[in-house]
Amino acid sequence: MDHQTLLLVLLFLGCLFSYTNGFQDGSSVAASPIASRSLEPARAAVLTACFEFLGALAGGSAVAGSIAAITTYTDQEGFLSVLVVALFCAIVWNFFTRLIKVPSSSTHALVGGLIGSIWGRSGNLDYINLGDFGYLVHPTGVAKVILTLFLSPLIGFVSGYLLLKLSLIVFRFASSRLTRALKRMQWLVLPLLAFGHGANDSQKVMGLLVLALVGQVGVIPLPVRLLVGAAMTLGVVAMAPGIVKRVGSGIYRQRPLHAFVSELASAVVVSFGSLTGGPVSASQVIASTVMGVGYADRRKGVQWLVARDMLMAWFLTIPCSALLAYLISFWTRPG
Repeated sequence: MDHQTLLLVLLFLGCLFSYTNGFQDGSSVAASPIASRSLEPARAAVLTACFEFLGALAGGSAVAGSIAAITTYTDQEGFLSVLVVALFCAIVWNFFTRLIKVPSSSTHALVGGLIGSIWGRSGNLDYINLGDFGYLVHPTGVAKVILTLFLSPLIGFVSGYLLLKLSLIVFRFASSRLTRALKRMQWLVLPLLAFGHGANDSQKVMGLLVLALVGQVGVIPLPVRLLVGAAMTLGVVAMAPGIVKRVGSGIYRQRPLHAFVSELASAVVVSFGSLTGGPVSASQVIASTVMGVGYADRRKGVQWLVARDMLMAWFLTIPCSALLAYLISFWTRPG
């Protein structure tokens, strides 16, 4: 396959991955307002899509730099092939998890695909920047990505738990008017979470595309932002009802207060990740926050079997996508 064709395939797969990312994580972003009947599904989808697109346009480039720092691959032609395989495997995993109605981490799938593809093509781990945890303060390379991905759900759970406990104290004498006010507040917290997710997740693909095109990640060109942002927005509009139901009401039956708290806590965690360059998984953070909210309100009401299935999917994503990418790269590598 010649260089130009490989570039076109890469751009297509980058957009397709962003589309699958949109229906995976976008469904989780809008799940709580829909499940609590704070917003109608159509309005929630449009509101989410608009602010996801704005997040992709104005979200900076800190996360893109973190993703690009995973690899030190220097062969430009070989790196294009590596990215093609990585994106293909991540896309396959996203469609598979949509089919079985389990919210999965698109970021995990992409990272796993990238590591497996590099390993399979080069035959070793020399081109993977494993980095270190930096005493949890200044992590680098793959260690930074893994640390962020696994710590952010824990932070989401604790944030949801504490914020709901605080809300129950503050609003213990509130009247039924509070419910109507909380429903209206979704017009503020849902855009905040959607913007944070659009800023964080779109940069992962942008960073790899820019790295493949120019060899380094600096300022992300506007055409790349527009292309990836539009693809993700289309994915959000094509929401996965099964994932919306699983996150919105399958973990815990949410009412307006729960939905408001889980959206707000998730927005803070995801937005902080975007600002600091931490590539978080929005679907993991949101689901964990809902678990924390449910545990704070009525722990017996949390569907732990559903939570177990999600946790299994999260832990399987990186090794499964990495294995698939390794096999494809190994079988197709030159020589």
